[in-house]
Amino acid sequence: MRKISPEAVRDDFRQQLQDLAAFHQTGFAAFTTEADQSTQTERSLLAAAVSWEGFVSDMFIAYINRDATRFKQHLTQSFNDHLDTAAKPRRVFDSFGKLDFPKHLKKADVQALADNVGNNITFPNYAELERRAGIWLIPAHAAKFSGLTAQQKAVIDSVIALRNHIAHRSQRSLDAMNNTLAAGALYPTGIQRGPNRFHMVGAWLKARPVGSPNTRFDLVMRILDSVAATF
Repeated sequence: MRKISPEAVRDDFRQQLQDLAAFHQTGFAAFTTEADQSTQTERSLLAAAVSWEGFVSDMFIAYINRDATRFKQHLTQSFNDHLDTAAKPRRVFDSFGKLDFPKHLKKADVQALADNVGNNITFPNYAELERRAGIWLIPAHAAKFSGLTAQQKAVIDSVIALRNHIAHRSQRSLDAMNNTLAAGALYPTGIQRGPNRFHMVGAWLKARPVGSPNTRFDLVMRILDSVAATF
């Protein structure tokens, strides 16, 4: 069976980012009002966040497809933990059962086993992504995620928080976004928010931090690309 290429997943994501950045600049220049430009920037950030989610899901699947050793260990442990809660199924399995995995798990298999309805593999924050990588992936592959800098991880958390607030517009998502964007690790990146909370996401993203020639949206896109390049 032909394996999924992590390098192809990486290159596809980087191309998506490049295409999205170009599309954003074209659309931004075409709009003549601040409101329309803010909306365009919000939608572009949302698209980037969705692309990131797809990249993570596809990279997990590619890594597991390449070497499923740790994922099979995780599945076996989960299976045994479940059997340990019921004495009779445990006795039946110990007497007659056998858990046997194919050498390579297909994409559909990984999706179905990672998520019971077969959705993309997604995580609410980077800490959970990193924790799950340590459980599901062999050390060399998990290290690709754990090896990012504190600044890169904080930017990814910021993208998730921004995406959630753009999508939900709730008080909870607003508070989470502002809290996430106040993280100290963001200071060197140029996208740490100031002392005042904000709620106009598009206006904030299209603004340039003090001393920077780039907008916050542009900075986010460049950092996402630098993250992808490490894979």
